[in-house]
Formats: sequence, structure tokens, C-alpha cells
Amino acid sequence: MLKSFGISGRECAVELELLSLSADAGKITWFYGEENPDDFKVVYQGRTSVLEHSSGKRIIGAEHLSAAALAFSGCQFKLNAPQGELPLLDGSAKLWAMELEKVGGIKSERLHFHDIFEKEFEIKMDNRFIKYQRGEENCLEVKYDVERFGRNFSANVKINSAKDLEKILLARTYIFAEELPSVGLSENLRGCGVVLGMEEDLLFENEPAFHKILDFLGDIALYKGILPNGRFEIYNGGHEMHHNLLYY
Repeated sequence: MLKSFGISGRECAVELELLSLSADAGKITWFYGEENPDDFKVVYQGRTSVLEHSSGKRIIGAEHLSAAALAFSGCQFKLNAPQGELPLLDGSAKLWAMELEKVGGIKSERLHFHDIFEKEFEIKMDNRFIKYQRGEENCLEVKYDVERFGRNFSANVKINSAKDLEKILLARTYIFAEELPSVGLSENLRGCGVVLGMEEDLLFENEPAFHKILDFLGDIALYKGILPNGRFEIYNGGHEMHHNLLYY
């Protein structure tokens, strides 16, 4: 069992259990026990991803666990989240990956890629954008740039296997100090991530950009645990823009 505070500031706990070692991809069954457990949609709300099942049940903050499950490409897990919210833990996906292994998951170097998008495109919101181009088979390239409040972070990764996820899964969530007065985050969330401009204790250079790639991978893998072939260039993206891709 993993326990800490969720993004709401409430304490929450979850349990994971291995269902299968012969799955098609590293997949989490989010609404195990519900009729038609895969009948859900993903929406953006309160700085995170929210899963809404047809039964009315909701799960808040699933993207870090979804990204961690990619490293377990032959495994299917079930989730028990009685509070309907996942803990932030240390703000990364590292502890999720450790828990998946602890409950019996087997890491694999193989990832599952598909031609999810039929054509190249660009999505714009104000001065933010996501550009997609076709690329190599069984390969996802992501260039992610974050530029806010005079700070710039950039990461460029090429993902062919689960080994390429290791640094991404370590990257912790963050918030800019300038945003704190307006977002009303709970004091309970201290230690669940990084405040940029107050406590510059990054684990490695450009950690915030790597965390955005973590969020991106987690968001697009929420349904089936698969990744798209191709190249993405993202500037000041975020969950809301990632979700546009899910229904593109």
C-alpha cells in the first residue's frame, strides 16, 4: 500500500495487485470490479488528469502511475483507490515503479508503439503548441520546452525501450513560486515536489522539462498503455493540451 497526500491536500492510500503477466502492454485496470471497467474518459481538472468512469466513479491524478506502468510492458495491474485519488508521493513516478515491481510486476525493455495518429498536425493554445510529425517505427521522440517567469527548461529525448524511461520517471512535479498565491495548494503538499524560485534543489539539469515529458507519456498512455510512433515538439504544454491529443 502507498500512502501520502493527493493534489487535493487530503491523505489518500492505494493498493496495487498484479492481474496478468501476459498482457499486451503495461496497463492499469483503473476501475477493476466495475461493469465495463474500460468505459471511462480522461479530463483535465485542477492541474491534473481525472478519470471519469461511466458509473460516476472518479480517479484523480493517475498520470504518474500510468507512465510507470509503461516499463512493465507484459503486465496488467488492478488499482484499488478507495478515496478516488492517487497520492503524489515524492512528485515523481519512481515510487510507483518500485511498487509495481514489489507486487510482482516484471520490468521489460520492450515498449509498445502504434501509429496512433494518421497525419501530422499542430495544436495551438495562445502561444503554446504541440507539433506532431511522423518518425521512426517503434520510436517516440519528444522535445519539451518550458518557459515561464523568466525561467527556461528544455529536454529532448528519444524513446525506444524502457531503459530510456529511467531518467524521466525520476523527474518530480513542480510549481513556480509566482503561482503559489493563486492556486491555493495545501501545506500538506510540501515535500511532494519542487517550488521553483524558492527551493532550487533540482535532482538534475532541466528536471522540470523531464517531468513535463513524464506527464505527457502518462497522459497519452492512460487508456491502453501504448505510445505513439513519431516526433513531438511541445512548448509550454501541460495536461490540458495533452488531453486534446487523446481525442484528436
